[in-house]
Amino acid sequence: MEGERVQPLEENLENGSRPRFKWKTLSMVVSGIQGVGLLLCLVFISLHLHPSPVKHPPIQSLRAQVTRCENGRLFFSLPRNEYQTMEVKNNSIAITCDGLYLIYMKGSFFQEVKINLHFRKGRSPISMPMLNNGQRVDFTMVASLAFKDIVYLTVNAPDTSCEHLQINDGELIVVHLTPGGFCIYGSTVNQMPL
Repeated sequence: MEGERVQPLEENLENGSRPRFKWKTLSMVVSGIQGVGLLLCLVFISLHLHPSPVKHPPIQSLRAQVTRCENGRLFFSLPRNEYQTMEVKNNSIAITCDGLYLIYMKGSFFQEVKINLHFRKGRSPISMPMLNNGQRVDFTMVASLAFKDIVYLTVNAPDTSCEHLQINDGELIVVHLTPGGFCIYGSTVNQMPL
């Protein structure tokens, strides 16, 4: 026993027969599981939190020719081959969506006239400023309109009756500027596919 030496305790533990745990393998397995978990989490988030595309109906708009005057009101005629998303009922434009609307009127008259824009029952009409001694109109405004409002034009000609007015190039354009709000859609007039 002279040649045998007793090993210190630290060396004895390293050379012992206890099973060695493979830390590298465990670390790779854990990293793989974390990577798969992160990938599944990203897929879940992208599928469930991604906003679905919002489908809005076409923007409400109308372009009408101002053709004649009868009983103090200007009459509208819709072009036959144009897509219109608003209706003309009883010579008035029916508003079906709440929001801001661009209203544009242009035209020439052979007589002096005064044109009033009506759009809400019980509210005073807006007098359109006239050019060239009351014979020409080029008017633009933005109005807050709501469902069930109606847009129509009345005219007063001091020198002639409404029925005898001569209108040249009269046009009324109404465009809904803020789509996406409250709307009631009915049938549309004079529609053609785009």
